[in-house]
Amino acid sequence: MGIPNQWTAFCCSPGVRSDRGYSLIEMLIVVGMIGIVTAISVPVFMESNARSRLWTGSEEIGAAIRQARLRAISSNTDYRVVFDCPSAGEIRSLIMTGDPAVDDAADRCSQTLDGDSGTHSMPSGVAFDANGATSLAITGRGAFTANDAAIPLTISVTHGATARTLTISATGQITFSDVQ
Repeated sequence: MGIPNQWTAFCCSPGVRSDRGYSLIEMLIVVGMIGIVTAISVPVFMESNARSRLWTGSEEIGAAIRQARLRAISSNTDYRVVFDCPSAGEIRSLIMTGDPAVDDAADRCSQTLDGDSGTHSMPSGVAFDANGATSLAITGRGAFTANDAAIPLTISVTHGATARTLTISATGQITFSDVQ
């Protein structure tokens, strides 16, 4: 028993395929495949974007603390890294003048003295919790103390349900945890 002639024609044979373009079924299959790939990739992209913001925020805090320590050691001057300065979710390092009227002034975060850093803001949707500490004091020799908290100080950085922590030791070593 042989194969009927109607089954032996290939799709590229003349008369089988139209010269007018693609059929509606072919177009629907391609659009469906594009939809499936998009449905799979969008959540992965969103999670990657959230994780990137979280890492950027925690690295921004670590960089601000490292920069303040470097400035303190290189100038042999005390610095203070202040959390939520000048507003919530921002960090700033301030040079200590030795004058309590200036250093402890209520509006010190709004003032800019030579040696002060700019404001470091968290990326959109990222928040941090300094575990009760209002600031980190850094001596001219690079040693850390936390105001209103203990050293080692653990700072939690969150974006939605994901979190990353950084721990600052008395000697200025910063260690990061994995994303949870």
